[in-house]
Amino acid sequence: MKKVNYIISFLLVVCFLISALAISSTLALHTQTTYNFHFNDGDAFKKTQPPVKPEKISGGITKYFVDVSGDDLQIYDVNGKFKDPIFDKKDQRVMRKVKQIVNIELVAGLVAAVAFLCFYKYLYSKGFKAAIRDRMKFAIPAGVVLVITRIVLVAVKSIRTRFYAEFIGVRLPKDSLVAAVYGDPFFKSYLLFSTIIAMVILGITMYLNNKMTKPERIFY
Repeated sequence: MKKVNYIISFLLVVCFLISALAISSTLALHTQTTYNFHFNDGDAFKKTQPPVKPEKISGGITKYFVDVSGDDLQIYDVNGKFKDPIFDKKDQRVMRKVKQIVNIELVAGLVAAVAFLCFYKYLYSKGFKAAIRDRMKFAIPAGVVLVITRIVLVAVKSIRTRFYAEFIGVRLPKDSLVAAVYGDPFFKSYLLFSTIIAMVILGITMYLNNKMTKPERIFY
């Protein structure tokens, strides 16, 4: 039984770290502020002049990620009675694949979060507060290391290019609007917001854990 509890306590930390990284990543990509921050950088549309305001593009992208209808991403430039689409077929193909990857990441994060809560509840109900406290002490340094690793990997252009070729693989023209949105330096905005969200998740979880597993004092 002790061996089983040890394995569960180990899985507790693993599931927590997976959920923190996956959820922070997907939230950063679902948050309109991430795109607005990127667009305000000034370099996003140097080669491509969008026919609509960047705020409309960021709003349309974030709505697309949460839309369950299965429709392709499209935003229109309204000219009187006419509505001109701003994303072409290749842009839409890329965004379909991006959405699939983001959804898989989100599901993985949510499943890991549910597993973490189940493991936590089990150990807590069995009175293993000290074990939970000891295991979760490793979550902060491990989480920081994983966040730094993500920063390093995403910041390296050759790795980003390889990832795109492996999982997306659609060649876009230089004047593509999607390329302008997600091209350099978008990764900086993504890393900034995903790192902030991850640190908030780590901090809040560790605070609550310390409150719940605080040893009872005999003497006051």
